[in-house]
Amino acid sequence: MTLHVFRPVPFDDQQQLQFARRLDTLRGKRVGFIGNLKPNCDVLLHTTEDLLGARQGIAGTVYREKASCSSGAPVAMLDEIGDTCDAAVVALGD
Repeated sequence: MTLHVFRPVPFDDQQQLQFARRLDTLRGKRVGFIGNLKPNCDVLLHTTEDLLGARQGIAGTVYREKASCSSGAPVAMLDEIGDTCDAAVVALGD
């Protein structure tokens, strides 16, 4: 029996992933939030946003929703978050 495994996302085996440097603090930082339109995702993200504001002193937020929970965020949305925010939170609902 042969088992075929398919990856639902593009991947280049030669690609080296680089992670962003961890922030020392969120105080005074702008945080981006990306939701997936599933039930309760907006509740989770807005609650997290409120807690980060109250406890960590974040300076501002950008909130975006993907058009579909089954697809990745559009490049333009990721670029906007990357260009305008210091940190990002991505959540799945249900």
